[in-house]
Amino acid sequence: MEKKVTLIGHRGWRAKYPENTMRAFREAMKLDIDGFEMDVHMTKDYHIVVCHDARLERTTDKSGFIYNLTLAEVREADAGIKKGEEFKGEKVPTLEEFLELMATRPDLRLLLELKDYPEELGDFAYASAGLTLSLCKQYGVFGKDRLTVLSFSANLLDWLHTRYSRDDFSIHGFYPKSIMRGSKEVDPYKFYDEVCLFNNGGLKDSQGFPIRNEDPVVDKARFTEFSLMGVRPCVHYGMNTNEDVYRRSFENGALTFTCDHPDICGEILDKIGARKLKKKD
Repeated sequence: MEKKVTLIGHRGWRAKYPENTMRAFREAMKLDIDGFEMDVHMTKDYHIVVCHDARLERTTDKSGFIYNLTLAEVREADAGIKKGEEFKGEKVPTLEEFLELMATRPDLRLLLELKDYPEELGDFAYASAGLTLSLCKQYGVFGKDRLTVLSFSANLLDWLHTRYSRDDFSIHGFYPKSIMRGSKEVDPYKFYDEVCLFNNGGLKDSQGFPIRNEDPVVDKARFTEFSLMGVRPCVHYGMNTNEDVYRRSFENGALTFTCDHPDICGEILDKIGARKLKKKD
């Protein structure tokens, strides 16, 4: 038996707990989810840490680019206090800490986003990706049935495609391709196993990330075309818990839903019949 769609906890359980912290991941594990999405950067002294932003200040009480800081300096930051006093003392996790937790739940899938970009950091970004993947392999979180690697860099996806076996992990990019760094030089669609569809006409914010339209659901033709290309259509709606958005996305062909509210989103997907079990062919 297999599920129609998969439900992924975005940065753990981002809506309720400090994002990308061990608390957020442990609490999300108590829910009926199929995996996590999380983000990694490499420190100045070559350690991989779990954090979304390149800088610390949005989510912690410290500041600065992670690539300019040592692991000890990053670990001095409080990654919980900005979410609430009750979370004070949470640290920015190392990738090893997170992978140790994942090793206890081989049923969960990992969507791992590489956030060091070669378009900005050159070879440092490739080194960051190489170290990240070596750690995933060391901890047994590897293989297409367990690991999906995401990036907003077409050049990095190209590097992954040429350096690793197609059986090592799935490659996940974004639509429209104009939001991908380096997409004018490298066509990222050549490497996609999965794609997250944003309905934004290619618009980006000051950090280069997608800006959403009022209606976040991409038209059905885009889902159909990627499916015909053999690329798994996925969606990410963050804090959005509008049942109509999930229903239309499922009807359009979305197969993976990544959510900040994995508890509420799971209930919605169950209500619309998106996660009922079906027999394998």
